[in-house]
Amino acid sequence: MTVLGNMATVTDSRAMRPTLLLCSLAALGGCRTAATVPGVPAGNDSGIYVQDAGTSDAGLSVQDASIAADANSAPSRVRAYPRRGNANDDPLPPSGPGLLLDSGGGAGVFGWMHRAAVGGTAGRGDVVILSPEGGDDAGSFVGQAPFGSVQAIAIPDGATDAEYREAAAIVEKAEIVWFVGGDQARYVRWKGSPLLDAVQHVYDRGGVVGGTSAGMIILGGAVNDALNSISEAITTSVCLANPYDAKLHFTQNLFRFPPLAGAITDPHFVARDRMGRLTTFMARQVSDGIAPSFRGVAVDDGAALAIDKDGVGTRIAAGAGPSVYVVDGAAPTEVTAGKPLRYGALSVFRLTEATHQFRFTQNCGTALQYTLDVDGEKAPPYSTDPYTSGTAGTTCP
Repeated sequence: MTVLGNMATVTDSRAMRPTLLLCSLAALGGCRTAATVPGVPAGNDSGIYVQDAGTSDAGLSVQDASIAADANSAPSRVRAYPRRGNANDDPLPPSGPGLLLDSGGGAGVFGWMHRAAVGGTAGRGDVVILSPEGGDDAGSFVGQAPFGSVQAIAIPDGATDAEYREAAAIVEKAEIVWFVGGDQARYVRWKGSPLLDAVQHVYDRGGVVGGTSAGMIILGGAVNDALNSISEAITTSVCLANPYDAKLHFTQNLFRFPPLAGAITDPHFVARDRMGRLTTFMARQVSDGIAPSFRGVAVDDGAALAIDKDGVGTRIAAGAGPSVYVVDGAAPTEVTAGKPLRYGALSVFRLTEATHQFRFTQNCGTALQYTLDVDGEKAPPYSTDPYTSGTAGTTCP
């Protein structure tokens, strides 16, 4: 593993952004520029401010990792950035599990994860941030909640089993694991690795797993994996015109989180008009024989969905406008290669208030509710405005 314990910070006077000079112990002391760390981490759409490397906030100090590589072995490409905070692992069991699907929900997501994982106890809860990009994203968590420690790990494309195991050894001891945004295809390529097994184990023993943008896309039972096309090119118009367009490709069960079994997730929902895209994703799972019915879970920019240990999902938002959507559908009316999608009688729950909930274990909720038909031959393709419709009600006993 490339250990980034010796770190110098220099300032780019043109952009006033710190650049990390990473000194690799495994590479016999050779320093190299790894990344420029701007105010927001690359690929992270949450709008979370990142502190400069080395800054100590809320009592978190930067620890100097000191793992030496075997001098006879090739240096690992896994980058374990300095652990900030308590050098000792939290010895107590977590109190979750929980899931956090973020599309920019703001500061409230940190407090929720800390409470869900360790009951809000100050100085408890070790956070590991995972990314394929290479930057130190730990600053995005420092000072946001009284975590015990925060550490970022970057795993390169084409990592070996040994490299995945190095990262997994750190993740195994965490109470919270976070996936940054970017390209979900790079995460999907980790499927079946010891690293993702370790993340699953964190959840299974009561920890919290979350992610933003692409990092939340990978949490569903089915994943729009973007292996055939960048996710941004898979638009509602593309999907509705031909639900079997070559751009669409799915990966099943990257993780097995019970609340999101039989579900596919999507961020940036209203801003990118993704209701048609989401319902196409759902229709494909049914048509392809994955399940007789399927669920879509979507989050607006500026919101997040937090799912607690009882399977109760609540909305966290930076403002009053953004919503969370839970869409249920059975067999599509028509999902045929080369023909427009038709999908009727979709049940939609739209969470717009802090008091709104969806109970994933009971398949019921308290939110704005409406029924939606989607027809790719029509303009607009929706029977009602999917982003503003709904009347207040509850389906829970």
